[in-house]
Amino acid sequence: MNISFYTGRSGLISQQEGLNIYANNIANINTVGFKAMRPSFAECLYVRYRSTEPQWETGHGQYLMKTDLMWQEGMFTATDQPLDFALPNDGFFMVSDRYQNTYLTRDGAFSMTYNEDAEVWQLVSAAGEYVLDYDGNSINIPFEVITDEDGNETVTSIVDYAVLETMIGVFTVPNNWGLDNMAGNRFAVTERSGAAAPAPEYDKVRMALELSTTDLAGDMVRIIETQRAYQLAAKIVQTSDEFIRIANNLRS
Repeated sequence: MNISFYTGRSGLISQQEGLNIYANNIANINTVGFKAMRPSFAECLYVRYRSTEPQWETGHGQYLMKTDLMWQEGMFTATDQPLDFALPNDGFFMVSDRYQNTYLTRDGAFSMTYNEDAEVWQLVSAAGEYVLDYDGNSINIPFEVITDEDGNETVTSIVDYAVLETMIGVFTVPNNWGLDNMAGNRFAVTERSGAAAPAPEYDKVRMALELSTTDLAGDMVRIIETQRAYQLAAKIVQTSDEFIRIANNLRS
């Protein structure tokens, strides 16, 4: 009876984790560049309690074995923002936070911020982190320069988007599935993913954004299935608890 109780308990825990993953996918259906996640479950160890009956094996429930990121490319949507970029490949933009930690992201919804210390305009992500170039440096916004008849140059307030596009770095890693999924729609490089390398040959699409890869209909179906599995595990726990209560009453 204790075995059945803990078997049901393991099912409750694993199915709750699965619900959290599917709910997170649905919650990020409108998040730019979001990559949906898929849980994978596995059975716990089987135990053979009778050496004379090798075919009698008792399971101990299930557990969440891993969570995979779905790396397929999301659909693109055109925007009227000249600082929006999308990647039609498996590359990433690189951003740096205020602690100089670097991360990778597929979110290309960029904007400008004024750096008072350096007295320049710089390119930042939607979260306010600095977007980096191919050398790992923050990007100063280039402005168009007008040259008059005398050869004098005047910097205008018009952004030179053609030059800016070439400055934005695109990076790749040997193994996308080895990246750590971080908060803020970012990914951290690990030993399993390999080091990030610049990929200047990769294209960028300006005035476009990559949509989330969440499959709304599919995740809704999976939530219903997971809820049913959760209810079954809860019923196992309840039944096991009732058997234990009956056994205790008989002994008393």
